[in-house]
Amino acid sequence: MDRDTVAIRELRPEELGIVRDLGKRAFSLSMGLSMAATMSPQGLVAEDATGTIIGALTLRTESVGGRKLGIPDWAVVDPQHQGKGIGKALGDQALAWFRQQGCDKVVTTGVDGYNSAVWNMAHSRGLRYWPVSQQIREFGWRWLKLLFVIPHTIGIGTFILHLPLNEQEQLETPATSGVGALIGVTLFLGFFLLPLSRVRAVLWRSMVVPDLLVPLNPTAVFVGAGIVATYIGIRALAHWLAVRALRLPLTFRLWDSGLIMATFLAAAFSVFMPGLGGSYYVRQTRFNYSKACPAMGKIMLAGVAVSLALLSVFTVWTGLGGATLGVITTLGRHVGVSFGVTDTLFFFAPFQALPAGHLWRWRRAVWLVVFVCFLGIWLVLPRILS
Repeated sequence: MDRDTVAIRELRPEELGIVRDLGKRAFSLSMGLSMAATMSPQGLVAEDATGTIIGALTLRTESVGGRKLGIPDWAVVDPQHQGKGIGKALGDQALAWFRQQGCDKVVTTGVDGYNSAVWNMAHSRGLRYWPVSQQIREFGWRWLKLLFVIPHTIGIGTFILHLPLNEQEQLETPATSGVGALIGVTLFLGFFLLPLSRVRAVLWRSMVVPDLLVPLNPTAVFVGAGIVATYIGIRALAHWLAVRALRLPLTFRLWDSGLIMATFLAAAFSVFMPGLGGSYYVRQTRFNYSKACPAMGKIMLAGVAVSLALLSVFTVWTGLGGATLGVITTLGRHVGVSFGVTDTLFFFAPFQALPAGHLWRWRRAVWLVVFVCFLGIWLVLPRILS
């Protein structure tokens, strides 16, 4: 970028419409509309020598637990000027703006580890992945407020990154396997989200009180939690074997925003979506996911394949007389189908961090085979066995 021809200055109120139009040109329709509806009136713009706005970064500040947080809101650059360092210049100026506002920390979200360009840009600014456990230790019960004051938290595959502004040194997040996070997500899905979705399903069908209490039967709850743990455990083992063959270190990261969305779907529509709880990432800061689609595709395929195999077992079990163990076979198929939906159907933005998205980016033929197998196990196999 030629700094003699591009100037960075503060956003003026009368220029909000221009920035919204810029977002509609640079983003997809859904993202452009989301930006127009949620963007902050404060921020920075980049303009060329003619005074035309070619980039913008909206900014806001929020107080949580006595800490003043600086939040980069929406970053957008005109498609004709992308790759020229305009986003970097806006990011540099934003840090200075937050310091002027007296912020203790810069936090941002809407950044997924699979999106290498955005992830690397955040890292170049000094922001680092902020584990949920550290967030809770710092804010306590106010952590829930943190999730809702940061824009775009209600989405898929988002993380919170942070950069302390009043500390001398930014510490790297320790590399962990994520076993603790995986266990926590498993317990949340099995003992809370699955029963919640089943209770809501009964409410859709009937308002009879005895029927409503069936999903909360302790036996049904523990069986459901065990089945969820079985699916997650066998998927994790398959992922581990795949990365061992590929000689890559793997970690599990929960998606706090995904769990919020999954809870909403369970409570409002009785939809159980365990795939929104988190995913696996390579434990290397600079690992380029964009150039490693085959590796990530193989890793995700391993988990999807064993999950479909387990769904087949429960389906055949039901067809061969397993109905006598109705709660086991019913929940086994229910959980398997729930995983299958996110493993095969959700390959489009903003859900591309799910296994289906990795398979789609790797090889469309592999994705198609997995999709057909899922439909066959879900819809055709029960008819054959009946």
